[in-house]
Amino acid sequence: MSAKRIIQISLILTLLLVSMLPVKNADAGSACGSTYIVQRGDWLAKIARRCGVTLSSLYAANPWTRYSRYIYPSQMLVIPGGYYDGGPVYSCGPGYDYYGSYYVVCRGDTLGGIAMYYGVNVKYLQWNNGIANANLIYPGQFIRP
Repeated sequence: MSAKRIIQISLILTLLLVSMLPVKNADAGSACGSTYIVQRGDWLAKIARRCGVTLSSLYAANPWTRYSRYIYPSQMLVIPGGYYDGGPVYSCGPGYDYYGSYYVVCRGDTLGGIAMYYGVNVKYLQWNNGIANANLIYPGQFIRP
């Protein structure tokens, strides 16, 4: 076998091996997707850093955060420049996804009103969503009935 033939075979084998390696697709925009659900211990600067966006752009995409001093677990934030990963896009109000019904709290909503909408008890919504005070729900908060 000639040296030329050996080089050709080795190049073909190398190309085959490289083509079988896993490839991670590059995502344009944010590393978090188009929405982010606030977790315990999060704050806006930490979320902005984790998602690869500036704090000012996070404020611009979530204008209510300028008027509210705090964010709370289960609130939903819009991530500017976030890619759509095929998951649901949440908006204010009721909805349905792979896991069942959900409700994203709108400005002026009450837990009693949401409970009445779903035909459940306020205490059940509190228990199911880890809400300590029924009088403290916030716009963007994600609630499962």
